[in-house]
Amino acid sequence: MKKIILLLLFMPCFLSSYSQYKQTIRGVVIDQASKVSLPGANVSVKDGDKTFGTTTNEKGEFEFSDIPIDRYELTVSFMGYEAFYQKNLDLGSGKEKVLTIELAEKVEKIDEIIVTASGKGEAMNEMAALSARSFTVAETERYAGSWGDPSRMASNFAGVITANDSRNDIIIRGNSSLGLLWKLDGVSIPNPNHFGALGTTGGPVSMLNNNMLTNSDFFTGAFPAEYGNALSGVFDLKMRHGNNRKHEFLVQMGFSGLEVGAEGPISKKAGASYLINYRYSIPGLMGKVFDFGGGVPNYQDLSMKIYFPTKKAGTFSLFAIDGNSSIVFDDIENGEASSYTISDGVRTCNSSEMGVVGLTHRIFPDNKSNIFTTFSMSLQGVNTQIDTIYSDNSSYRFYGEGNREIRTTISSKYTRKINAKNTIKAGASLESFTIDYADSVSGLAYNLPKDQYINNLDTHENGLNLLQAFAEWQHKFGPRLTAYGGLHYQHFFFNNTQSFNPRLNLSYKLSPKSKVSLAYGMHSQLQPLYIYFTETYDTETGEMVTGTNHDLDFTNSQHIVAGYDRMLYENFKLKIESYYQYLTDVPVSKENEYFSMLNEGNTFHQSRMTNLLNEGIGRNYGVELTFEKYLSNNYYFLLTTSLFDSKYKGSDDVWRNTEFNTNYLVNVLGGYQIPLSQKLSLDVNLRVLWSGGKRDYYIDLDKSVEHGTAVYDFSKTFNEREKDYFKLDGRISLKLNGKKVTQEWAFDITNATNHKNIYSKYYDNESKSIKYTYQQGLYPMFLYRINF
Repeated sequence: MKKIILLLLFMPCFLSSYSQYKQTIRGVVIDQASKVSLPGANVSVKDGDKTFGTTTNEKGEFEFSDIPIDRYELTVSFMGYEAFYQKNLDLGSGKEKVLTIELAEKVEKIDEIIVTASGKGEAMNEMAALSARSFTVAETERYAGSWGDPSRMASNFAGVITANDSRNDIIIRGNSSLGLLWKLDGVSIPNPNHFGALGTTGGPVSMLNNNMLTNSDFFTGAFPAEYGNALSGVFDLKMRHGNNRKHEFLVQMGFSGLEVGAEGPISKKAGASYLINYRYSIPGLMGKVFDFGGGVPNYQDLSMKIYFPTKKAGTFSLFAIDGNSSIVFDDIENGEASSYTISDGVRTCNSSEMGVVGLTHRIFPDNKSNIFTTFSMSLQGVNTQIDTIYSDNSSYRFYGEGNREIRTTISSKYTRKINAKNTIKAGASLESFTIDYADSVSGLAYNLPKDQYINNLDTHENGLNLLQAFAEWQHKFGPRLTAYGGLHYQHFFFNNTQSFNPRLNLSYKLSPKSKVSLAYGMHSQLQPLYIYFTETYDTETGEMVTGTNHDLDFTNSQHIVAGYDRMLYENFKLKIESYYQYLTDVPVSKENEYFSMLNEGNTFHQSRMTNLLNEGIGRNYGVELTFEKYLSNNYYFLLTTSLFDSKYKGSDDVWRNTEFNTNYLVNVLGGYQIPLSQKLSLDVNLRVLWSGGKRDYYIDLDKSVEHGTAVYDFSKTFNEREKDYFKLDGRISLKLNGKKVTQEWAFDITNATNHKNIYSKYYDNESKSIKYTYQQGLYPMFLYRINF
């Protein structure tokens, strides 16, 4: 520790003897709606008294070559467009700063009042009015507790929380994480997480590499009509292009694993580039050298993108993500059986895989429009085996699954900016699924011989097709009032169900510094595909019953949101939103009256329920407050507060709390950057999260004592809320710029106070009491990264 302190004290003096390091800022300026480049735009970067200025060329490109590394203020202006302004653009020596800047056209000339940083955090999708926010790669790295994961980063936003510490499932306004839609470069993708269960949207470790991403959008309700088959929110992610001028490299070691990356030009003349990153889990690497026994997570993933622009045929991109993971838990120690199994030990083996490859094409018929077309294929697979192990090492298979889903998608959308007041979009997509499900459990679960296996799933189907189409229109009545209308249509050919979803919103600027917004959206979503094919065993006839869920319809949601935004001071923003969401046609069970699909999605294995009916309902309502100070003068902070209520009705027509109804949530984070010298900086970041506790099934203690095992009272499901959740996270990082090299060291600590947050409860017959399992305790992590 003394050596580290001395290094921090004397490093600036040591570095001052070196010449000043330089690097390049460059990029392109385009129209936000049409995506057409804007030649002649004025671009300037400023650092104190130093200012550099230029204009974009005929391709909309600009460049500042060989300028000193530092933090710059960037300004972009163009006649007839709203100015773009960004502070604290961090230019390091190890990597060029390549930007894509989108400008919004003005309806008419208004008072020249500059609202500093007023556009920061606004969604990149011009059709979004509220419940939407853009985020940067820097935020996924800077925010304490984010671990470079977009999902964990988003849990800092109002109304959003992860389901538990072991996974990054996103709970939005009390909705199940099943309601989330993932999109990457315009393509709908499967669960992009390692160890992801069938039909879920989260997992312990993200496959999404934040070093590959650029600024992206996150929606939490009433989202535009181009997004369908989702109930709660949308992650619309964008993968950046590789550097098309020079080769750059990255080596990183941290929570996500050991990572190597490269990018550079394929053809400098054409502007084509490549970008590729590969990661492997550090515990998995160490497990190849040391014997840790069971429970070592092995995972690896590869991400890549090739970008190829042409002069007349538009731009082409090819991207891919491929990842797999595996883990083995073995509960036999010294030949003795585990205590938590039926009678003997259990060995659990789990593996998962996800892959997606997509080809995208954008062409500009004229300077007012573009056509964006995608073709993609994706795979998601899960394998699980649970074996009962006897003390003599003999075993039998208690449960097994081998489930696969393959999706082929083609989509196209047309965008046209008719004039400064009117923009339209229309498009369609066809998704075709091939499924292969094999899922069975030992007959012991039905008081049958253990070697008689009962199927939960046993299906192979081709051509499960989902058609989606949309049209939307944005009209600006003037500089103050903007209206949006859209319609989304879905048709599931398997059972000929369909939905029509209107979307509307209004936004009115009260002043150059404030606005009010109102939005309505109807949303529909398919059930997870495996739900349609779940089987059951009839104990009376001894036969399998199939097809009980074939006729399930879409679950529907109506969402109303009202919002108020105001820039209080320079770089200080206040945002308040209130919402009401009413869900209908939710699958519920006649046999299990407490069951609802609104509580599924946040575990490593989901229920295999049969005889479901679209008769359940749900409601979510609440108010959210965001008070944010954007990064300036070397510090930032973000305060978000949510007060909400989330209820559902099962088949017994009784209102109950959803599993995710924590009722309140307060999140405070902030950080300070200490520039020790021009080449060396220290960042300190903290985050405090406080929320209501988890809800769980009710254990009747008296009856459990009487029967010697846990007895549940399902009529009281989710009635009680456990103790409040509290967590303090911290991050400290040191960044050093050398000659054409940038190095970074970071130390993260999660749950720094080692607070015992309840995860679940169980009945312990030995002590005749209810005991608890707890979420993640104090957990330190280290990161090292070098860009060159």
